[in-house]
Amino acid sequence: MALNFKIYETKHDADLFLADQIRKQLSLNTDSTLVLDLNEKLDDAYDFLIGEINNHPVSLSNVKLFLANSEGGAKFNQLDLPDQQIRNVKSDEDLDRHLDKKEKLNVAVLNLDHDFKGFKSGESSDLLFGAKELFIYASGVDASETVRKLYDADMSRDSVLSKVKNHRMVTVILDEDAASKLDKDIREFYTYKFA
Repeated sequence: MALNFKIYETKHDADLFLADQIRKQLSLNTDSTLVLDLNEKLDDAYDFLIGEINNHPVSLSNVKLFLANSEGGAKFNQLDLPDQQIRNVKSDEDLDRHLDKKEKLNVAVLNLDHDFKGFKSGESSDLLFGAKELFIYASGVDASETVRKLYDADMSRDSVLSKVKNHRMVTVILDEDAASKLDKDIREFYTYKFA
């Protein structure tokens, strides 16, 4: 199984970890192309990310941010990215239109909820799931059933959860509530303290 679970005691710790992972990606690869799911559950993580970038600057001159599933994202204006480097996308078709011909997605950050399907439009999300690295985020008890379904997903199927599980580099970031339907031994093995 390719899933790498990171379970944190609180949502706050899960948010800090996700923000840290995104910032590390931006620091290590200044040509990063990222898709960030605009979802209220991810707002705090993005606020931490923006705060960290403002406190410890990284070069964003070649970074591209694609904001998925909503027309929001005003908070990312604090990063002073040119308009051509930050765009809202709602589908694989949108994403494909804005990627350069040889450009690949480095990271996709997606919120895992009860109707998880990548792009909320219901159309294909193959380009989105083709990112080099996926960060799947879930918090709260309302996500626990979908987290369990992801864990149990049949890798030979063509479902969205199976595609995530088959991905070569996926990190599933959870708080304790979202992990509550996983077996106790699994929760204990994957629980971390963020320092």
